[in-house]
Amino acid sequence: MSHRLFNNFLFFLIFLFFTLFIRYHTASNEVITWDEATYIIAGREALMGFLPYESLYEMKPPLLYYFYSIPLFFSQSLEAIRIYGILNIAISSFLIFFILKDYTKKYHSFLAALSFASIMNYYFWLETSSEIVSLPFILLSYIFFKKHEKSNLNLFLTGIFISISTLIRLNIAYLAIFMVVFLIIKKVNIKQKIKEISLFGISGLIPLIFLIIVYYKQDLISLLYAGMIEVSLAYSSENSFLIGIYKYIKTIYKLCYFNPFPFLILMLLFISLIFKKSLLKKDNKYLILFTSGTLFSILATGQGFSHHLIMIIPFMVIFIFSKLINSKLLIFIRNIIISIIIIIPLYSSIIPNIILLRNNFDVRKNHQLRELSNLIGDSSTKILALDYHLLYFYSNNPYPLKLIHTPALARKTTKKRLIPLQNIGYYSNDYINKAFSNDYDYILCSTRICIEGRPNIENKKIKNLLKNYEIIKTINNFSRWEHTKIGNLLLYKKIKKSD
Repeated sequence: MSHRLFNNFLFFLIFLFFTLFIRYHTASNEVITWDEATYIIAGREALMGFLPYESLYEMKPPLLYYFYSIPLFFSQSLEAIRIYGILNIAISSFLIFFILKDYTKKYHSFLAALSFASIMNYYFWLETSSEIVSLPFILLSYIFFKKHEKSNLNLFLTGIFISISTLIRLNIAYLAIFMVVFLIIKKVNIKQKIKEISLFGISGLIPLIFLIIVYYKQDLISLLYAGMIEVSLAYSSENSFLIGIYKYIKTIYKLCYFNPFPFLILMLLFISLIFKKSLLKKDNKYLILFTSGTLFSILATGQGFSHHLIMIIPFMVIFIFSKLINSKLLIFIRNIIISIIIIIPLYSSIIPNIILLRNNFDVRKNHQLRELSNLIGDSSTKILALDYHLLYFYSNNPYPLKLIHTPALARKTTKKRLIPLQNIGYYSNDYINKAFSNDYDYILCSTRICIEGRPNIENKKIKNLLKNYEIIKTINNFSRWEHTKIGNLLLYKKIKKSD
């Protein structure tokens, strides 16, 4: 037993060091997308002793706040958050290895795990997203659910882990529903069926009940319901299921077109192996369940963001390596393709890691937003970030509004999303209009929002807001978006009226 534990720990260390090598140097990319900054600030709020939603609002479930507070407890830095993401990817890689090693050669399981970590090195997945944080719990629920008939403890732990992942990303609730349906239609006697459903339901409700008790004691139960449930329902209702499917087809097409290695290759491997027999045998039904349930939970959001697809990647990798291939040549070709997927980020990380070594592993040298935060005033300075709101994490400046994700102020759909919170008095009915009419010392923005404009944002409101401001600093090529497009950072300062 101790020998097995040692071997497993050794494999985990290999995955951890591999992920560190290919990923940590990318922490020099200060801003990837909006989401990470939002979650960092949410985590800091939890660390300061506030309940999620209590002082600042972000629509993700409450456990997201607490999980992001973990790395910040050790170090309130962007590097700590990125290392936390690396740790979660390493854990997920190990769990993929652990799942596959019972069905295929250990070498193939090893390749599968490394390929997952390599795929996760796609530029727009370099930040520590909520999907990355929830993945270990989804995979743990898979591991225990496929063994739930062997002991009640396995089913109990399944419920706990799927509940935790749901309270990090609410759309995982659809996967939980798929699991309940599976237990209902499963061919067992009615007594056993009721027992399994009850045990799964009770264990799955434990984390939620704990949260309800905490919020009830603080007389904030209406805030929990409005912030976690009603706003999320408004968010998911913005697009129909069919529109969601169309958006994700476009997203997958773009991923494959702009990044054929690994995404096009991964898709071709997946499609070519669909009708092959599975090495998982009777356990294959659990892989089908989790793959279809996870895919549905992604499509149900209807948003079409590529980072949502992170949750399906582990099951695609498991699928590819769980298929019975009789031809040694085809196995060799598959392994070569997967090896290339692994080698590409490994090779491309050599020079950046050498540079990082020369800089004493300091990834902050290119963190221009952090430097900017030190130049724009003291704690009394009022700043509105319509983009790059990571600035609030760096600076001592007070948050100007109760909305963490301040770039959402300009989004046309935000008004509808905030109605549940307005109904309980958390926000005023004219909250967004007031936000645009407030007086700020500085406004942080980008060319794509404040100069070019976007069809889904309130361009006129932004133009009106900026009438009394002038650009005092521009940082070109500050961030990337839409695969090939470049964003420039703009800092506006209030124009002082002459006497």
